[in-house]
Amino acid sequence: MSNVMWNYLDKREATVTALKDYNDMQFIINDHQNQVHLIKEKMMHLQAPNLNVVPSGSASDNATEARLLSGITKLDKVNERYQVARDYFDWFEPAWHQLTDDERFILDTCYRTPNQTLNQGLAVMMNKYFIAKTTAYNRKNKALDHLTLLLYGSHH
Repeated sequence: MSNVMWNYLDKREATVTALKDYNDMQFIINDHQNQVHLIKEKMMHLQAPNLNVVPSGSASDNATEARLLSGITKLDKVNERYQVARDYFDWFEPAWHQLTDDERFILDTCYRTPNQTLNQGLAVMMNKYFIAKTTAYNRKNKALDHLTLLLYGSHH
């Protein structure tokens, strides 16, 4: 029995979102070891004891314990984000590599180029291929439909 929710998912819009998330996911992967190192460094940094304070015996007053617990929580979050990014690439990359070079160029230009609007991407396509805006828009849609089909099994 097929899952009904797939009938209500806007797969094309989900594909656009996945394209736009690519750079962020790549950053998470590339920066993961740096983040882990920084968190562990903060966790292991020992502070000199405060000799003017009378110990209360409360766990909440233990700065070292609090720092370690905070570090563990941060490490969990960083590792969870890293796993999400790995899962994203395991899902996205096989479909991406099945596209033609032109399809990848078109989708990169329209959706993955930082600080560039869709209209600017279409203008780049128009200049590269010497085509009208309508033709560029249709090529973008065709490439997007192909990637959506590869990612979700349909584009509707």
